[in-house]
Amino acid sequence: MGHSVAQLKQQAKYLELLLEANKNINLTGIKNPKEAVIKHSLDSLSAANAIEGDTVADIGTGGGTPGIPLAIAQPEKKFYLVDSTLKKANFLNEATQALRLKNVEIICERGENIKNLSVDTAVSRAFGSLSYLVTASRHMVSEKGLFLAMKGKIDPDEIKELKEGFSVLQIQEIEVPYLEATRHFVFIKRT
Repeated sequence: MGHSVAQLKQQAKYLELLLEANKNINLTGIKNPKEAVIKHSLDSLSAANAIEGDTVADIGTGGGTPGIPLAIAQPEKKFYLVDSTLKKANFLNEATQALRLKNVEIICERGENIKNLSVDTAVSRAFGSLSYLVTASRHMVSEKGLFLAMKGKIDPDEIKELKEGFSVLQIQEIEVPYLEATRHFVFIKRT
């Protein structure tokens, strides 16, 4: 996982673009750059070793997390950023162009409606319930593919509600540097 100077500059530039655009459209509740580094960059990058394969869909990416920080850190992987809100998709298009990210494609569509895409991992950060993540992305994740939910607290009911044919392989507690909150990764696959 590279952290070249160029990549660090790109990460910083992404947050600049995000906080700037945030003045006009609501992309994040975070206004403070230092907090943004922790809650967006570091939190997003914590997933770098968890995602599998070479193609990744970020479901309900919003302002681009975790997809953009991961795409900067992993230029060899292809990232599809999925968000149905046009304003957000427009920001993402502008940001990826400004950052010259060649490995990112923006899809402005509800996950459920996306056909003809097959990815190795669908990842989402704070995007609805586990069941909803699976519903929104199941037809774009390959047969052996991974559904990775990045969560704060885990609600046991959410796991019980998981759709037939899907199961939780593992729940991993994650230490994000400087983040004063519990983070969990939930790994889900087809049974």
